[in-house]
Amino acid sequence: MKKTYHRIFPLAVSRALLLGISLLLIGCNLQSGTQPASQTQAGPAVSGKPTIQIVSPGGGDEFVIGDEILVSVLAADSIGVNRVQLFVDNQIVRTVSSESLQGDLSMPAVLNYRPQRRDIGTIRLRAVAYRSAVVSEPDEIDVTVRESPAQVLATPAQQGNVPFIPDDDVCRALVNVGLNFRTGPGTGRPIITVLPSGTLAPITGRNSEHSWWRLNVNNQLGWVSGDFTTEYGDCSAVAVAAG
Repeated sequence: MKKTYHRIFPLAVSRALLLGISLLLIGCNLQSGTQPASQTQAGPAVSGKPTIQIVSPGGGDEFVIGDEILVSVLAADSIGVNRVQLFVDNQIVRTVSSESLQGDLSMPAVLNYRPQRRDIGTIRLRAVAYRSAVVSEPDEIDVTVRESPAQVLATPAQQGNVPFIPDDDVCRALVNVGLNFRTGPGTGRPIITVLPSGTLAPITGRNSEHSWWRLNVNNQLGWVSGDFTTEYGDCSAVAVAAG
């Protein structure tokens, strides 16, 4: 019995040691195996909805039939705003997109609407922003449309990025959203600067497709895409220009 006891004891110890080592190795493998998965999941989280604010005009401001209402908005999103829209009484009247395919984290924009006779009285302006298919909560204000200037009781205050548009025949472009000002007509041409939304400048030339405008901004000539501008005045005589 004594000899049998001495043979069994070392065998039991060896088995216990082997079991402990095996458990230790399994634990290490599990730890190293789960780490890449947690690293894969640690990417940037997609935010909630974009946001938008109507900066101007103010609620209750008054306008006259035929006069342009310039609506200044500020949209934002942690991923990128792709476009903003203006509704008048639940109908889309203007859409402005970002020039960047990725969108803009902050997107000031100026959207325009010219009220008609059917708008006399109170109309509701509603602005929304989009990140692809994700839409913001709307921002809304009510403004009043009068038939004649004599009926207007209070003139809306002019905001910083909402320009005064002269009532003449000079052909001008209003930049609706931050826009690349380039040395020539095309997205491959070098960028001179970025024009902020609300920039109003004379159009001095165009390309043959009427899709790019040459502007004079502070005595600097450059080109912008017509997809992101609104034209005022008589632009029928604008000639094709080399770029």
